[in-house]
Amino acid sequence: MNRVLILSLCLASVACGDDDGRDVDAGDLADGGVDGGADSAPDAGPTSVAPGAACDCDSECEGTTENPGLCVQGICMMRATAMCASAGSSEGCPAGSRCWGLTDVEGGICWPDCDAHTCAGACDSDGSCIADDTSTCMESCSEVCSEGATDDCPAHSHMGTEGCVCDEGFVVNAERTACIAPCTMDEECSGEQVCRDGVCRAPPCTADSCDAGLICAESGDCVIDLGTPPPGPVPTCAAGMGDVPDWRCTSDCGTLVSFDPRAGYGYEDYPLNGETAANQYRSYVRRDVANLIAYAAGMVACQTGAWTAGNGGDLMLGDMSEADGAIPGTSVGSPGHPAGTHVNGHDLDIGYYQTGTADNRLRPVCDHMSGGADQYHCVGAPTLLDPWRTALFIGHLHVSPQLRVIGVDGKVGPLVESAMTQLCAEGWLTTGCSSRSVTYEETDMGRGWYAFHHHHLHVSVSSP
Repeated sequence: MNRVLILSLCLASVACGDDDGRDVDAGDLADGGVDGGADSAPDAGPTSVAPGAACDCDSECEGTTENPGLCVQGICMMRATAMCASAGSSEGCPAGSRCWGLTDVEGGICWPDCDAHTCAGACDSDGSCIADDTSTCMESCSEVCSEGATDDCPAHSHMGTEGCVCDEGFVVNAERTACIAPCTMDEECSGEQVCRDGVCRAPPCTADSCDAGLICAESGDCVIDLGTPPPGPVPTCAAGMGDVPDWRCTSDCGTLVSFDPRAGYGYEDYPLNGETAANQYRSYVRRDVANLIAYAAGMVACQTGAWTAGNGGDLMLGDMSEADGAIPGTSVGSPGHPAGTHVNGHDLDIGYYQTGTADNRLRPVCDHMSGGADQYHCVGAPTLLDPWRTALFIGHLHVSPQLRVIGVDGKVGPLVESAMTQLCAEGWLTTGCSSRSVTYEETDMGRGWYAFHHHHLHVSVSSP
């Protein structure tokens, strides 16, 4: 089965700029915020695009004071003013649209009715759109504009143990954005692409076909040359085995908790940003999120005991939420993150695994200065990054179907993805191999990931 990159296909409110399938870091959509610690939401522009029309950002969409415009999956919509009484109700939405709830969003989203706005697809009994091959509606994780989508998964897929997986007879496309019917021959592909494993993509590389600085991975793709992957054999490590905790949660999963113990197997939640050892008030997460982080860190510790690369230190944890779910710093009058992020225990910042440092505390892993000014992102190679352990940790996070997005710096992302590809090929990873919830911006595309991730990775986990 092939997994679908959930963050690319689920509902994503675009704050500004182009969207290439990577989500902005909004811990929930309630405020349309982006993560970064010190960055801010983009300025609003003119509102001129009617609901139901194509869009690239929120500022393009028509709205009112009561119902601000939103760009959701490339279609203009509005924010509802009240909690949806039921799916498809008209409460809280203007004429011509209906209210649909989203997980962890107070209120809902006003979706354009099929009978009120152009939609080439059919209309179902409640007036919403059912997309077909010629539909102008964008497929999403909502039943509003996709046919066959269930359990918050896109068309032609369903929820599996590791997230959305394609239905039998469908495969993930090369961009990891949808489940499609597989190709059967090269003639079905365009340009120089060939049919590989049912998907049209570039021909498989050879030992000497990749550009300088790249190597041909076992997958047939050119990836960044990180040197030789850590040697095996791969130790036997699993959830609930030895010191590795189970990532699954069975009760009180949404309750905000602190890490207990603060320093566990493979991780440490240390005080920072004004915290003290006696008062780590910025360090509360959902219980299921804490379980997942402890599991992934434990897997890294278990698997890498014989590795000589990197400093070998524990994973270090940064900002989460306050005990009442508020943004860290709210209780002292100085929220440390934009509205909509680091709320209700869904998000946390984590230091990269590093090399050439004493530990893995949150710190820049690259040169981030230019012209004597801090650029707040990597301007040089991440020389302090341990890509192998970082990739291993990120890969193990993909065991949870609740994983929404992992944001990293634009110069860290390609290294981590290369390492994940090679670790999957060598058997170190079995999750995060076919598709990944990793996002980054190598150039500033206005999606909220370009700045402020040179010293930490950001993990966001949805509710079940």
